[in-house]
Amino acid sequence: MPILTFWGTSSANAHTTLLDATPEPASTVSELDEIELKFESEMVNDGNAKIYLATIREGKDIPIGETIFVSEFIIKAEVPSPPPPGQYVIRYMVTSLDGDINDGGYAFELRESTGSSTPWVLIAVVVALLVVLAYFLRPKPNKGENKEEGDE
Repeated sequence: MPILTFWGTSSANAHTTLLDATPEPASTVSELDEIELKFESEMVNDGNAKIYLATIREGKDIPIGETIFVSEFIIKAEVPSPPPPGQYVIRYMVTSLDGDINDGGYAFELRESTGSSTPWVLIAVVVALLVVLAYFLRPKPNKGENKEEGDE
């Protein structure tokens, strides 16, 4: 009589993989104020978790904030000074429940921010105020002077 054996995954083999990220892999973004990575399985907060940001071409590291645990599945790091537009890579290193170090990374593109329209609105308001002031402060003709000229 044959014996059936079921093989499955157990928590002893708890390697983790990246499930979701901000910014997303292969995305194009116009703002970058933080990097957040969500993993498929729990990670160990042993002080070894690290997020890195670097340029793709030169491999130059971009300074970012400390990597912190948001939960057993999520780590993040603030980006206090967004880098200039270009192509970047996010690399990470985390410890899975089985004690193995998992690392990986992905690329994304940072485009120039579209900016805010606030400066243009402010300029338009200032120009409108100057036009109104110029209208009210213009020299007014004296009605008496016009009559005298017409009497001659």
